[in-house]
Amino acid sequence: MTTPVATLEQAMADFSACMSRRTVPARDIAPELAPSIEEFGLAENCRQLADEGYTVVRDAASPEFFAHLRKVILEKANPYGTLLADKDPVFAETALNPKIRTLADFSVGPGSLLSNLASTVRGQNDPSMDLSLHADQAWVPAPFPEHNLMLTCGWVTDEFTREGGATMVVPRSHEHRRSPSSDEVAAREGAIAIECSPGSVVVWDGSIWHGNWPRTLPGERVLLHVTYCRLFARPMESYPPEIEEQLVAEFGDGMAEMMGRHDFLNKGKDPVRFYQAVRNSRL
Repeated sequence: MTTPVATLEQAMADFSACMSRRTVPARDIAPELAPSIEEFGLAENCRQLADEGYTVVRDAASPEFFAHLRKVILEKANPYGTLLADKDPVFAETALNPKIRTLADFSVGPGSLLSNLASTVRGQNDPSMDLSLHADQAWVPAPFPEHNLMLTCGWVTDEFTREGGATMVVPRSHEHRRSPSSDEVAAREGAIAIECSPGSVVVWDGSIWHGNWPRTLPGERVLLHVTYCRLFARPMESYPPEIEEQLVAEFGDGMAEMMGRHDFLNKGKDPVRFYQAVRNSRL
């Protein structure tokens, strides 16, 4: 089968545009991203994420959205849930949130993939969800790349305090570009709680040392983790093809991109893979 010239030319143009995109330092905002960063008021979040390894985003969605998200998690993904994108529309809507995806574009580049959708519900003095200090991209050999590979966004539906079981983080530990040693895990030196109100999104990069504090208060801490990774990285979760088709049909191009269908290889636009186009044209 021969690929139409127009399709091949567009594929080559997409490929060339991607390959020629100017690389900016990891802490800088790319010029083409700057208007979106300004639109969503994310400049300070970008600075803190680059300098401290974590940040807190407010006003990503309405209080009603967060309340609904909490309710759905308790009903459908309690105490722990993964592969949630098709379990309820609220999960896909969370992953597709334009403000958070813009921050993901800053941290892990354009066209990032949905790596993981996971929920945790932590009760009082329940050790089952305790996590010691670690770095999310731990399977990448040290030193970790200067440009981040993974970004995790925790949608906070309850008051986030140390006593309430908030995320533990060691600010600036991402500068070590490695996982913590066993002694550093035990010492927790410099660890703090990311404290914020319900309706916030706590965000950390793949190199930062983090875990969580035990919950000592009555009640539950309900959190959704949405993790994005660079488009060349393997996501933590894989959906069956029929579920992918269902999600793309329901949520459109944004979901197709996060599932790896719309990228510079033109996979989502042409049934013939890019390498076949190149082979058939004898380029």
